[in-house]
Amino acid sequence: MHFTTFLLSSLVGICAAASSSTCTPDSYKNITSFILREYEIETIGSDSRLRGTLSVENPGTGDIYKLDRIGISVGGGVWSVCVAGRDAPLPSELVRCQYLIERRSKRIGFRFQWYCDSLLFDATVIGDLPTEICVAKTPATADGVTQTCSLPAEQKEVLLSVENIYWEEVGQTE
Repeated sequence: MHFTTFLLSSLVGICAAASSSTCTPDSYKNITSFILREYEIETIGSDSRLRGTLSVENPGTGDIYKLDRIGISVGGGVWSVCVAGRDAPLPSELVRCQYLIERRSKRIGFRFQWYCDSLLFDATVIGDLPTEICVAKTPATADGVTQTCSLPAEQKEVLLSVENIYWEEVGQTE
């Protein structure tokens, strides 16, 4: 599987203080999952483009990576690069981000790379999506949304199992 790297900002000059806590490899020794806190997929217009808002909590740092209204792909088991939405930048803590949404097999996953202190962390997390609740918007909203799909109201979070997590010392990132 080809893994495309997407740099959200230059590797030089990223401030270590972007994360809300101090990190060591020990911070992640007992972490078995990240947490999907928000999931909303919107269908836009007659050409059925998809836009998603997804929030994932990194329990090692306490950071929440919110991907707000990003264009998405949901089929075929292909990892896609997170691309900023029109009015919503990607989280500054991230160096790289990819997502996988398979609605048919009900799988969701993320590949995140982030700096914390003098370490560069890289994690892949995957979980099972519960059945989505979809609501048609008739007429479409002002920005063209014709359908919204989200998690059931009683499903406040989805655990995303850590498939792997790596880190490397990169020296000072300030």
